[in-house]
Amino acid sequence: MTAQSELVVPKLTTPGKVRVITVGAILPLLFAMSGWAVASSLDGLPDELPSHWSGTVADSFLPPEAIINAWSFGALFAAALAVSITIGAAQRWEWTPLGRGASAVGVGITGALTSGLVVPLLLAQGETTTEIVTQGAAPSVLSVMGGFALVTILAVLVLPRGGHPAPPSQENRDDRQQ
Repeated sequence: MTAQSELVVPKLTTPGKVRVITVGAILPLLFAMSGWAVASSLDGLPDELPSHWSGTVADSFLPPEAIINAWSFGALFAAALAVSITIGAAQRWEWTPLGRGASAVGVGITGALTSGLVVPLLLAQGETTTEIVTQGAAPSVLSVMGGFALVTILAVLVLPRGGHPAPPSQENRDDRQQ
């Protein structure tokens, strides 16, 4: 008969809880809402913006409001996902390295979508649709990739380190060897 070992993960301290709530729950929602607010307040956008690219060719166009709504919904959905991942990872305030990484990735996805919305629109101010098509998709792609990398790295640096499960006790190891 073998005794099962119990995994013990250290509980988060109060400062750790504050960092988890701030970075994993509040920050993604702030990103999504502020991205929508900034994008909605921009003036001087052309009547149509490229909404889809096939290689180097823009093959679909939408009015700025439609793009703002679509990207904002995506960012808000990603923020809700980041919050749910963080809540799941911090269940009972036990925080593991996997929870830290998953929460950081969720926050990074929100940052990617928010920067993918705001940066291209900032660059499109005062430009014509033809000038934006000439720029290509690179500004959008780079802003999404850069936003993901930057926000994920910052989240990993700010979120508390996860506690590792305690190794099984010596008597449990002896039981398993028999």
